[in-house]
Amino acid sequence: MKIFFSAGSFFPAQIGGPDNIMYWQAKALTQRGHQVWVTTTDDGIGPEIEKDRWLTTDFGRGIYVKTAIHYVPLKLLLASLMPLWRCDIVHLSNLYYPSSWLLAPLALLFGKKIVWTIHGELDPDAMIYSTGRKKAVLNFIRMMTKRIVFHSTCDAETQYAKNQFGSGVRIVQLPYFMELTPRLTRTPGDYWLYVGRIHPKKAIERLIEALPLVRIKKRLKIIGDYQNEYGQQLIELANRIGYGDQIDFLGHKKGTEKYQLMADSYCMVMPSHTENFGIVVTEALTQGTPVIASLGTPWKILSDRKAGFWSSNEVQPLAETLNQMADLDSATYEQYRKNATKLVEEYDITKNIQQWEAVYQQVLDKKL
Repeated sequence: MKIFFSAGSFFPAQIGGPDNIMYWQAKALTQRGHQVWVTTTDDGIGPEIEKDRWLTTDFGRGIYVKTAIHYVPLKLLLASLMPLWRCDIVHLSNLYYPSSWLLAPLALLFGKKIVWTIHGELDPDAMIYSTGRKKAVLNFIRMMTKRIVFHSTCDAETQYAKNQFGSGVRIVQLPYFMELTPRLTRTPGDYWLYVGRIHPKKAIERLIEALPLVRIKKRLKIIGDYQNEYGQQLIELANRIGYGDQIDFLGHKKGTEKYQLMADSYCMVMPSHTENFGIVVTEALTQGTPVIASLGTPWKILSDRKAGFWSSNEVQPLAETLNQMADLDSATYEQYRKNATKLVEEYDITKNIQQWEAVYQQVLDKKL
């Protein structure tokens, strides 16, 4: 098959989870012998990667176009015309990024099949920002939905798509698969860990407020760019409740440094109000690190497999879950770590890429 991916940013950029998710998928498809093209901007890309030129990569043929204004990606659209003409399947990412909703009608005009990954952008907590712009884009997309197959990662996201596009909208529901990071040598650290965007939807303030209620005291390390209004509010909150000296705001981390912090941590906590998936959960699991994830995430399996806990993110219940985790005896804790390593194997892209091949074939055969 010939598959064309287009996104506003892409690996090695680390602006968000989709940068890696789409890279892992494109790479796995290329390894399976499919012809893959990727067009993206130079957002988040360093000088080590050549711009405005088609490159032969481990994920197929790719181009990073210089884009002075991120939301005016004219060069990206032009670069997309060649692969758009040659491909069988167009796999779009980012609902609201201009290149996506402008490429969609072009793809349909060329008679191409479209798969569109939602990436959590229809979550109610995400819809409250830039509401007017998002409504306009969604109205435009609604005119094409009968000819698009959307990709969701969980039951809640599937329902959000049906709420927006109608109950008859075509949806394929698959979790995100990932390239499993090799397990690093662990130096046990007695700290809780948060990894992700510093944004109100992540409910990090509830994790901070829960700390004084935890019997066994541990530090909290927070990975993410905190140089924004919400980040400063978190720092002020920590100081106000007397925990400023027990919380480390580490800023943005990536690569081996991020995974080492995951490996060394006692437990990672994702207290978000909502998540369509939460790729950081699987990243932590690759290091054998248990995870506490909120009920607003699709991670009930953590409790089912004893690889962590699925918890309310209200302060008191969250504190009780942290206490449960902290109270585990050493043998039980080590079993949780083994369970985490075993669980994440189910999300290995190399073992699951056939599921995506089947989806693409069904789309081409008009069976989906």
